[in-house]
Amino acid sequence: MLLQAAEYYDAAEPAYLNAQTLAPSEPRWPYYLAHLYKNRGENDRSRAAFERVLELRPDDVPTLIWLGRASLERGDANEAERLLERADRAAPRTVAVLAARGQAAIIRRDFPAAVKQLEAALEIDPSAASLHSSLATAYRALGDTSRADAHAKAWRNTEILVPDPLRQELDLTLNSALSYELRGVRAMEARDFKAAADFFRSGIKLSAISTPLGRSLRHKFGTVLYLTGDVDGAMEQFTAIVNAAKSSGGDESTARAHYSIGVIMASRDRVDDAITHLNAAIEQSPTYGEAHQALGDMLRRVHRDEMALTHYREALAINPKSAESRFGYAMALVRLRRYREARDWVTDAMQRHPDRSEFKHALARLLAASPDDGVRDGPRALALVDELLTGPKSPALGETTAMALAENGRFDEAIDVQKKVIEAARSQPDATDVAFMTANLRRYESHRPCRTPWGDRDTLTR
Repeated sequence: MLLQAAEYYDAAEPAYLNAQTLAPSEPRWPYYLAHLYKNRGENDRSRAAFERVLELRPDDVPTLIWLGRASLERGDANEAERLLERADRAAPRTVAVLAARGQAAIIRRDFPAAVKQLEAALEIDPSAASLHSSLATAYRALGDTSRADAHAKAWRNTEILVPDPLRQELDLTLNSALSYELRGVRAMEARDFKAAADFFRSGIKLSAISTPLGRSLRHKFGTVLYLTGDVDGAMEQFTAIVNAAKSSGGDESTARAHYSIGVIMASRDRVDDAITHLNAAIEQSPTYGEAHQALGDMLRRVHRDEMALTHYREALAINPKSAESRFGYAMALVRLRRYREARDWVTDAMQRHPDRSEFKHALARLLAASPDDGVRDGPRALALVDELLTGPKSPALGETTAMALAENGRFDEAIDVQKKVIEAARSQPDATDVAFMTANLRRYESHRPCRTPWGDRDTLTR
């Protein structure tokens, strides 16, 4: 294992063969031999070794995936599907399995099945951006050019990792910078941040910041520091990465460092600095969906709503399932007073995200208080409010309830609700606009409904 980890394949082979002879029922030795032969380009010997693993462990998911991928490389989609279906039964919702089944379906020209498998894989792991290329192929074959173009635009070269404990064991054999990064990631996933920080520190000692691995280690180390409350230490790591970066784009760790600095600047209300770094993140990685979304949020805070719309659109082109980007787009439309578009957009978003109450809440406000007569629908607003009141209560929902009651002419009830909302809001003045609420109360007392769905200080539209 030590020799193979160091890529001394010829020297490792006889040791594995001896181990296999001494322990013929142990699946690790044919498994490692299969990868050794695969790395040397000896595909027939690799496949035979993997098949020996399946004799010893018939439902071994990594082996089924590797054999399935090998079948795809030979163009044998039916054999690949047979192997991958076994893997799917043993480990449902595994991204590597779904991705390979999608490829098999494309080879068989079963494009609806390909879309189903690949979309499922992306839903589980939106960062698996290399899948967008296959989805573009499938949608184009189905005649859906708009979706095909959106997926083609979102593509970037990422590896679809096989969940493979034996390979990880091999990778960790040497105390390399890569092995320390792998161990650090594993510790982060277990939320053992102290251990993760120690692993990343060890890896940093072995990897210069001028290398992609060195920058990746430093970004992960900075992330751990941020998560444990050492924001200044995190900033030191992120800034070092940015300063070491070349001017040209394409470096993922540099993009992530700019994004991380942007998030910290936003938390400190340094909006201009946040915008600068988020723009820089996008320059390094144009398909960085989270950066587009965060930039849209920042642009809304400085009333640059048309530009915000552009970045929300980019974020949604990269990840159409992002409820946050879809909601930000809606609030930018509201700020631009494009109420009919906002209503239609939020209505569509409710259907896409039936589990997200913020869209239902936003629609209720638009229907209750939009200044556009063609948008308002008091009875429907009240029906939505009734649905929302079965869930968690909040001052914001109280405001919406009063708006809907007033729109339906039930001013006494609206007054009662609004007074309670104002009383609750006074305990959190930084998060609410008491002046806006009080002005609405005066309207209801004068038997006038609200015609401003959100106040200027409302956090939803900022």
